[in-house]
Amino acid sequence: MPQSARRKELGAYYTDVSVARFLVCWALRTGEETVLDPSSGEGVFLWEAAERIRDLGGNPDQQLFGVEIDPIAHGRWATRGSELSLSAAQVLHASFFDITPGQLPLADAVVGNPPFIRYQRFSGDARDAALARARDAGVKLSRLTSSWAPFLVHAAQFVKPGGRLAMVAPAELTHAGYALPVLDYFRKNFRATRILSFSRRIFPTLSEDTVLLLASGRGEPFKTIQLIDLTDASALEKHLDPSVELPNGVEIDASALDRGRERVIHYLLPHGTRQLYRRLRNSDHVAVLRSLARVGIGYVSGDNAFFHLDAKTIDGYGIPAQYLLPVACRSSELQGLRFTLHDWERLRSSGHANSLLYIQRTQSPPEQLQAYLLQGVRRGVPDRYKCRVRKPWYAVPHVHRPDAFLTYMTGGDPQFVANEAKAAAPNTLHVVRLIPNCPVTAVELAAAWQTSLTALSCEVEGHSLGGGMLKLEPTEAGRVAIALPNLSPGTLQSLATDLDRLLRDGKTESARDLADGIILRQGLGLSAGDVQQLREGWLLLRERRRSR
Repeated sequence: MPQSARRKELGAYYTDVSVARFLVCWALRTGEETVLDPSSGEGVFLWEAAERIRDLGGNPDQQLFGVEIDPIAHGRWATRGSELSLSAAQVLHASFFDITPGQLPLADAVVGNPPFIRYQRFSGDARDAALARARDAGVKLSRLTSSWAPFLVHAAQFVKPGGRLAMVAPAELTHAGYALPVLDYFRKNFRATRILSFSRRIFPTLSEDTVLLLASGRGEPFKTIQLIDLTDASALEKHLDPSVELPNGVEIDASALDRGRERVIHYLLPHGTRQLYRRLRNSDHVAVLRSLARVGIGYVSGDNAFFHLDAKTIDGYGIPAQYLLPVACRSSELQGLRFTLHDWERLRSSGHANSLLYIQRTQSPPEQLQAYLLQGVRRGVPDRYKCRVRKPWYAVPHVHRPDAFLTYMTGGDPQFVANEAKAAAPNTLHVVRLIPNCPVTAVELAAAWQTSLTALSCEVEGHSLGGGMLKLEPTEAGRVAIALPNLSPGTLQSLATDLDRLLRDGKTESARDLADGIILRQGLGLSAGDVQQLREGWLLLRERRRSR
């Protein structure tokens, strides 16, 4: 197996020396500490620990321990370990999840970079062992958890009373639902936990965003969890000397975090903006989307090139209209607050493949369809995974005509668009269905979505990906705050018409101003300064995301 593929399988992404040096210097203060790297890889943390111990006047020979699952990386210790005078008993060839305290001594400092294997590939015995270790520590994690979460919990079990843990962690620590039990574990087991985030990525070549986790005072009474935001990895250099303290961070309300009322990114906002956002979310005239609608993913066809048809293909095969549904395929097709039948027809006439071949399971395809289905057989469509596991292969399941569409991954701002064309959507868009007796229509909700409050809420509740993209999972979208004040009848409908026109003309800033003026200022009674605070908070988080 190529080295890059093996690393991906093991979740091994080796740490830059400068970051490892900072973590080691923060964790080691006397030169007498024992050190464990539970995923030692090529040894960058153990080498930096050895240097640090020597600089402090200690002897690292009997103070360093490691675990490494990769036989190739571990095999290098036969040579490199001898340079550090490490015995085979000090660097074990094993899965860390198979090691328990006692097989290795507890350490004064646990340092390292946990493997990052997403839940889709984190399965079988390895996942069962990892979740069992977390469970042994009192942390119950979902089977949809990525590998780093139980790894951090298990690593903390090897820290001596009063000791420290200093590790790289994915930025998922700050936003994933399954990270909450992990943060709660550190709150209950360490005096102080600090999360270091960075305006610019510290590993710019990786698609995965990262933070640094610093936990001190194992077993001591809880004092604080803080978020410290730095510019980039170069900001760590002056803190290689432990006498130069890290800046004070923003203290996180651990109970609010644990209950899911707030997210870590919330604490990147200025204090006044945080307070205003917190107050508005608790207002009787502000709702979260999940209280108004259900958000889900669109259908999965198995082969969009086959199941999405353009007008030329439809006419060429003579496919009957009753076996076709209009489709909105991607965010670029959504121009205003409404996706109308006229919008769909305009796209169709310009050559878009925006009709779904929709044959229900109980229907027998008529003769006119047989030629097209046969062409799909020749192309191997029935052998594609999603088609292969359903019967009949051509019956696309879970097709809905929702009340609205929501873009879920964007470099700009998420779009909420009323579905007046009664179109379906694939999983390139989220589908939104209003709850029974919803107090607003889809187009009124689309108008209310345009305020600076909701724009800020999208940044807080979503999470950033590589390339400055913002992603809103369905559960994250459900937490987005939307102002719904008591306005005079017809106000939101009239506002929607004006906003639709502005957005189609590309006047997004004017649309935001108009929505803020009517909904936030007139409706909620906010001051111009309040609205400006919300907008500046939104822009702060958006520009931070886009610059990464």
